[in-house]
Amino acid sequence: MARRQAFGRRLRELRVNASRTQASTATEAGIDRAFYVNVENGKNNISLNKIFALADALNVDVAELFRGLDS
Repeated sequence: MARRQAFGRRLRELRVNASRTQASTATEAGIDRAFYVNVENGKNNISLNKIFALADALNVDVAELFRGLDS
């Protein structure tokens, strides 16, 4: 659970830095908004395909989504 929460915090940080809303990010990534909110809150696991879609939606390399997370 701690890793999901850390990932969610990083996702939120990148989204806010990109001046994006949760809804617009989710829509562009092809993800249900409620599911996306739960990912940011560390409640949902997310598939690799959706991780790549989020990186594309946020215009970042997929590695940026994991930068600074504890192993």
